[in-house]
Amino acid sequence: MHLNNLKPQSNQTSLFLKEPFFSKIQRFENYDGFFIPVLSNKFKTADLITIDKNNSNYFCLHEIERVNSLLVENLSNKPLLIINGEIFDGAKQDRAANESVFVPDNSSMEIKVSCVEQRRWAYKTKAFIRGKNMFNYHSKGMKDLHNNSTKHNQQSGSLQDNVWTSIQNKQMRMGVSSRTGSVNDTYKKFEESLSSLRKKIKEEDNQVGLLVMIPGKYIGLDLFINNEIFSKYKERLYKSHLIELIENYRRSSRSPEKEINSFMLHLMYSKEVINQKDLGKEFSIYDRDSQITSNALVLNNELIHLTAINNMDRRYAS
Repeated sequence: MHLNNLKPQSNQTSLFLKEPFFSKIQRFENYDGFFIPVLSNKFKTADLITIDKNNSNYFCLHEIERVNSLLVENLSNKPLLIINGEIFDGAKQDRAANESVFVPDNSSMEIKVSCVEQRRWAYKTKAFIRGKNMFNYHSKGMKDLHNNSTKHNQQSGSLQDNVWTSIQNKQMRMGVSSRTGSVNDTYKKFEESLSSLRKKIKEEDNQVGLLVMIPGKYIGLDLFINNEIFSKYKERLYKSHLIELIENYRRSSRSPEKEINSFMLHLMYSKEVINQKDLGKEFSIYDRDSQITSNALVLNNELIHLTAINNMDRRYAS
């Protein structure tokens, strides 16, 4: 046996982690958390559209009989990108996308979603509209762990039940009262604090993503193909982390480098499952022991969106 055969083999996800680089760590006074912009000096184009209020004539979002699915009509001549965790408000219950997907041009497709509003079953609007929030990051990560456990044939319980439990637990910890158990009510209560913290975030011109560590809770990473696409999601993405930062109202003196390096190595060397989509491919990682999971949506060998999390809060380990 050759010693080289004992060396771990890097995976496909590692190819998309080699070129971007991290900026300086940002800290927040009185809060325990680290925000690190992810940058790229390469210019890449992406001929696609997103769920955006400025191009709402190009898509329709319909409720169907299956609560865990949503029908998306793409009326444009370009692929429509939907990213993991973005919320769709309205219909009988607000929903969140379970994964990042493309809806091909001039076509309709059902996408998998989770309900993020447990106790409403009456129409708010007939169709869905793009929500102003994304799923708060730790709850989204718990959803991803359970979702990817199935893809890796290690199913770890009901996805929807875990989503609702995660929302309920967070609202209890943060003193949020919600008649319908809506994740949006958590954001609403802390709107002023979120706005104040948002002003303190430093951005970079060539930013294509964000890595965040909330000590004791999670490390999360999102990467996009370019700054233009990142900019379409950045405000909702920042809020999904800031709502977690608010819960950690204390200052840590610890350094995050060791945990972040370990997280990145796991992403580069863990086992992947490849799923062929209607358009593009998805590379998913799931490690039950380390509580690390990721999903990378790739089109024509280019990374469009990668989201990954290391759940450090062992109370919610699956």
